[in-house]
Amino acid sequence: MKKSHDFNKNLLAKCITSIAFAGLSLPALAQDTDTQMLEEVVVTGVRAAQADAVNIKRDASSVVDAISAEDIGKLPDVTITDSLQRISGVQIRRSAGEGTALNIRGMPQVLTTLNGESYLGANSLTTVQPNFSDIPSQLFSGAEVAKSQTASYTPGGITGVVDLQTYRPFDFDEGFTVSGSVQAAQGADTQETDPSANILLNWNSERIGIMAAVSRQEATLANYYSGMAGGGENAGWSGFATESWAYGDPTDVNGDGDTDDTFWAYQGHQAFNRSTERERTGANLALQVDLGAGFEVVAEALFTELDDNDYMMGIAHSDKWNRWGWFEPTQSTPKDAMADGANLSTVQEYTGNGRRIKTYSAVQSQDAESQNYNIELNYDNGGAFTSSLRLVHGSAEQERLNSYMDIDLADGSQWGVNCQYYPTGTAGTQGDCADGQLQTNPGGYHGFPTLSVDYSGSDPSWGGFDNNANLDIDGNAVGDARTINSYLDDVNSYALGALTSENNFSQEGELNVARFDGEYRFNDGFITSIEFGARLSERSIDNDVFDLLSPIGDAQCAVKWKATDVTLNGGGIPEACTYGDGDNFYTAGVPTPISDLSATQVSDFGGVSGIPTIWSVDPKSMQNVESYHSNLYPGTFRSNNPGQSYQVDLDETSYYIQANFATGIMSGNFGLRQLETDLTVVQNQVGAAQPYGAAAADTGDIVTERSFDDLLPSLNLRFDLTENLVVRGSLTRTIAPLDLAQWGGALTPSYTLDGDADSDTFGKFIVNAANSTGNPELDPWKATNYDLSLEYYLGSASAVSANWFYIDVESFIESGSVEMALPDQDGVVRRTVNVNTSVQGDGGVLKGVELAAKLAFDDFLDVNFLNGFGVDANYTYSPSSSGNAGLNGDDLPFQDNSEDVINLVGWYESGPFQARLAYNFRSERVVGFNQTWGSGTLWQDSTSYVDASASYDINDNVSVFVNASNLTGEKETYYLEWKDQFAWQNEYEARYTMGVRATF
Repeated sequence: MKKSHDFNKNLLAKCITSIAFAGLSLPALAQDTDTQMLEEVVVTGVRAAQADAVNIKRDASSVVDAISAEDIGKLPDVTITDSLQRISGVQIRRSAGEGTALNIRGMPQVLTTLNGESYLGANSLTTVQPNFSDIPSQLFSGAEVAKSQTASYTPGGITGVVDLQTYRPFDFDEGFTVSGSVQAAQGADTQETDPSANILLNWNSERIGIMAAVSRQEATLANYYSGMAGGGENAGWSGFATESWAYGDPTDVNGDGDTDDTFWAYQGHQAFNRSTERERTGANLALQVDLGAGFEVVAEALFTELDDNDYMMGIAHSDKWNRWGWFEPTQSTPKDAMADGANLSTVQEYTGNGRRIKTYSAVQSQDAESQNYNIELNYDNGGAFTSSLRLVHGSAEQERLNSYMDIDLADGSQWGVNCQYYPTGTAGTQGDCADGQLQTNPGGYHGFPTLSVDYSGSDPSWGGFDNNANLDIDGNAVGDARTINSYLDDVNSYALGALTSENNFSQEGELNVARFDGEYRFNDGFITSIEFGARLSERSIDNDVFDLLSPIGDAQCAVKWKATDVTLNGGGIPEACTYGDGDNFYTAGVPTPISDLSATQVSDFGGVSGIPTIWSVDPKSMQNVESYHSNLYPGTFRSNNPGQSYQVDLDETSYYIQANFATGIMSGNFGLRQLETDLTVVQNQVGAAQPYGAAAADTGDIVTERSFDDLLPSLNLRFDLTENLVVRGSLTRTIAPLDLAQWGGALTPSYTLDGDADSDTFGKFIVNAANSTGNPELDPWKATNYDLSLEYYLGSASAVSANWFYIDVESFIESGSVEMALPDQDGVVRRTVNVNTSVQGDGGVLKGVELAAKLAFDDFLDVNFLNGFGVDANYTYSPSSSGNAGLNGDDLPFQDNSEDVINLVGWYESGPFQARLAYNFRSERVVGFNQTWGSGTLWQDSTSYVDASASYDINDNVSVFVNASNLTGEKETYYLEWKDQFAWQNEYEARYTMGVRATF
């Protein structure tokens, strides 16, 4: 049972009878007669929210932090993730500026529960790491983060458990309650006005309660990208250009008198304008019935839906996978490190004569839905025995479709496709091509244009657009002189180079849980109660990855890459489908000037400078991906990619017993949970290669069945040294499953057309990279966790704490890469490529300190001008060692862990007015190991975000508010090994919101 904590200076404040909740300004919680006095008399506003968080932490049986509904509503938090970042030890990642995934104490292996039991989220179907981007924050009354677990907790998190808490009917005053809000938001860059609204209806008759809450949010978010081609998630499109081989003959590129240097190289450079449109809908329904005699029934349902569309238009410069040494490092810095057998230099400015300047248009359309149902029968008649029986069912699905369009400015001669064969009657220009051929881009440039990209400043800067585009690879004139900018400005210079839809997926998941929990309380003795229970759960996931293939020609050859460089000659694959006239083979990509499509101009690339206005195709025209492809290529269909598709079933049976005890100043609990896990993984056996970009054939299933038995002990101790000084200690054993793709995925090669006329494989598709994501023999995460904390409570809304933690990870999985000899698409092994995969780590230690202070100054200071002011501040220091070393020999931390995290919130509350200013800092983190040919670490640089909010209560029922997020327009910068080796940058906008809340 929770304790009551009274402080004389706040007796008057406790007489106030309402509280403003998250986004809904919900009324005060009406508690049962058994609950503590603090919950029967509550205060309003931001101070009340802090007091509630302090009280939850103080009364917890383990190390717990919390946020209340006031926290969620008063800062500009669109998702629960944004709110949770202000808890010590929590680190988050963002997408388009909104909080999505989170870590606790530097690790993503975090269990999420809903009102104390597992739930299925649509955006984390195959991952352990929580991702709450599909859940509107207004549906929740709060959240608790448990960093040390007890035996009674649902198993599944290494470093913590996030318990999301929804409203229930008996939380409200008797009678009928209506509460809601409407608001409008606008981005500093997009200038779009986005509406949002939510409403809650509740009826409470003391014995029966019914509640319904609905939230709807719309957002248009600026989300710019600039940097290496192929970036955004990993640096797989990076390499090394070594003087001894990458520039033809050995060449002293940097002029230091030798040819034993190497430079970090990118396949290409790109910058794009990206806007993200999100429509987020959520609903929460609940029925609560007091059956009498201590029995209560709760039935509830949570529904979420997210429509997420990314629209991209941009420019790229590359040599189309033909030369790693297609650039000169016009600014470089030597490092005391080796790579590719040579002395490594980082590159700050690239100047290169890549054969291909292209623009492009892309859309990524994603839909996510989830339904979670809970029914529970609770028993508590005030006697020694209490119990709860719960049944949970969850289902969720997520589907993503991509469409990508390459738009060429080159005439195609640079890689031998300026003239291609097409069936008689195909529209186009013959020009100087042979009979039966058409020019793929008659208005394009003829040479190898030279551009420079300077990454040394705060934002990338491009240059060279006044250079002559019609110089060959050696600098000789080919055709009339004409600037690159002149071609970019002319819509007739652009033609469709390729259209594809690949790496799409459809995921479906199901969760079923049955659990029983009981507790028997003793009146006397060292043991105060015994808790016990059993839990059965079944979780299944089907992950179906697919491409869109289009049937072309009389033989209906299935083609993924509808491109002007894809000749329907079978690609060297025996018995492959071909299409031609008997003498020549036709081409998949039909010559199409973009003036025949939805052409549009783009000039906004965020902070990037130097890029002139370009032409592209409106990506919104491709929003209905399958329809768009079918209109251009009738009969387009979905084709499963077996190498990335899988099915995983994870069944758990667990039992626990926990003894709660107290004597003198000491209290705590000791428990054991026995966890039995059955894992079934169904992978696809990948067979022969298929032509024209289609995935390799599925030749059957590989079924792996494994079982794990684990005993998870836990010990939590609490010492009340004084009335306000508490010491805690804990020792727990934790376990978490892998991301399901790490068990289920398979080897998936990537291919590109060899455009080097001097190559033995010229005109064939050659392997250039691969991903191998699945290994069912990998072990789950396991760790032993130690915690020691000191907490001092200064008042009802004030506390300071220091917590030391030590996490000994027995086994962990990390992303990395290895080099493998793989066949080209014709089945012949000719080259070794970089394969991104999951590898088993040897374990390691994550340790650190969390310092926190929640202070309402008038709790403990009698200073008039500080009345109404307060702070909520915390700092987390979590150094770690993954066992990996960087190129410079330094030890590397755990992947995704930031060593330093700082949160600072200052607030003021006086009468009807409240305001808060929040600052969040996260130091650099490792994104991935061994990113470039088996070496090199990808980092994200440190970030700082500033948010603010203010509200004014017009009367007891209505308030107005303003919010601002990312006030400083923070950018997320990624680099390879050293900060002067820029990889890419995501740029988000500041956003501003105005709205009104009302409760009746």
